Formats: sequence, C-alpha cells, structure tokens
Amino acid sequence: MKKLPCVSLCLLAAACLAAAECRKNTNAYVSPTERGEPFLLKNGLTNYVVTWRYTNPSPTQPGRVLVGMPAPVNTTGFSRKDFTSIVLNGIDSRVLEPKKFEMFNTEETSGVDIHYNFDGVPMIQRFAVSDASPLLSMTWRRGAGKPMRPIESLSIRFTVLPCASGRARDSYSREVVTPAGKYLPKGKARWRKRKLSARDTFLILQDAKYQSGQQSPNAGPVVLCPGWKSILSGMVMFGVHQDLYVNFELDPKAESWSFGLLDSEAKRSNADFAAFLKELKLVP
Repeated sequence: MKKLPCVSLCLLAAACLAAAECRKNTNAYVSPTERGEPFLLKNGLTNYVVTWRYTNPSPTQPGRVLVGMPAPVNTTGFSRKDFTSIVLNGIDSRVLEPKKFEMFNTEETSGVDIHYNFDGVPMIQRFAVSDASPLLSMTWRRGAGKPMRPIESLSIRFTVLPCASGRARDSYSREVVTPAGKYLPKGKARWRKRKLSARDTFLILQDAKYQSGQQSPNAGPVVLCPGWKSILSGMVMFGVHQDLYVNFELDPKAESWSFGLLDSEAKRSNADFAAFLKELKLVP
C-alpha cells in the first residue's frame, strides 16, 4: 500500500477501495477530423482525464497540440481544451508534437510521462495521482541526456474558468484566495494584474457572486498549488471575460517545476469548498 497522507477516515477508506491508476481513456474528446491522446488518472477520491488534442491547420493558424482536461468537469475549472502550456527559450510547447507517451502505475504514483524536444532541449511533462489525494500533480522536468543548449528562459501559463453561470461575461466577480489574502481585480483596464509571491502556496480561484448551492453555475472553485522553490515570479490576470489567467516565470536553472491542481464535479459554495480543503488537510 502506498504511503498515505493524514486525511479523514472516510476518505482513507475510499482510497483503499480504489487505488490510483492511469490508463488510456475511451473518449478522446476531439472532433472526428482531429487526433487525440486521452489519459484517465483516477483513485478512490477523483478521476481526471487529460487530453492532448492535435488540431488541424487553418489558413491563418498552423496545427497545434493543446492540453485539455475534460474531466472531472467538462465545462469549467481546468476543463479548457488549452488550459496549460510552457514557453522554453521562446518555443511554445503547443507548436511541438510530443515524442512519446509513457504510462506508469507504481506503488507510489500512477500517471503518464510526455516527452518533448525543444530544439535540442529534452523535457518531460508528467501528470500523476496518488492513492489518497484528490490532487492532480503536474511536473515538468529535464529529460535524459545533455541538452544541445542551456535553458535561458522558461514560463508556464494556466487558463481557468472557476464557474459559468450563463450570465453576461462582465457580470462575474472573480477572486483568488491565498494564504496571503484575497486578490481582487482593481481598476477598469482591459487586463487587471496582481502579483503573486512565495506566500501564495495555494490559490483558490472562485467567484464571489456566482456560487454553487447559492446560484446555478457549472461547478465551483478550483485550486492551483505552485511549487515556489523553482519559481521566480507569478501573476494572476483578470480579463474582461470569464477566464482567469495565472502565469509563472520559472527558474531556468532548476531541474524540475511542479504544480498541484484540484478540480471537482461536486457543486460547492465557496465556504463549503474551503471546508472541504481543510478536511483534506490541503490548507491550514
């Protein structure tokens, strides 16, 4: 049995009934003319589907490979068909085709490794789950072998839709809650930015107005946990529409860069979601 974190007995029992596993998903969540690489990562607490969608080129845009997360929620949270990517030495991972996908199921974790080559710099992206945590971990690390050139710059982005109510896009009251406080958009500029720091060990992305259990949005808050040891700076951007954007400048000298993600199909209000995180010992 894998080493389990301290959680409530009911969650512990659920995890024991269904250990973590990773396998190819039956639904690729792509159009009939596109190719997809879908993977199901699940345990007794949750199930995530992460997809690599090979888009077709158009007259104005070349084909790309987009990372999406259609489950556990296919409408909000990290569910976007293009919710994360990195830029290494100016090269966007979305313009690269992965070299190979390697699934693994060990006593510690279950997941998939995705191998890339950024013009002579080998990199591996990993998505993984463990037995008794609802978190999905995402890690980028250096690949094997000596790179042809050093990593000079590295950044990562996340696009998040905390909830959707069907209302006008400018009616939302997006906010980000962290141990350092609550970040709100300020001013009337098209893009309103708030800097993040190492004190922001977790980010709860939610909406103050539209809350599950109180209104009728599709699902509720989500969590992003940055691994600050290999991060130089971070920023959350509030746009004029539903999405929140979280960007990080990464330390190019580090060996790996890790993040935790939590999404849930359960419809919880902001207060209920905060209590849920405390029960899981994910936040103090």
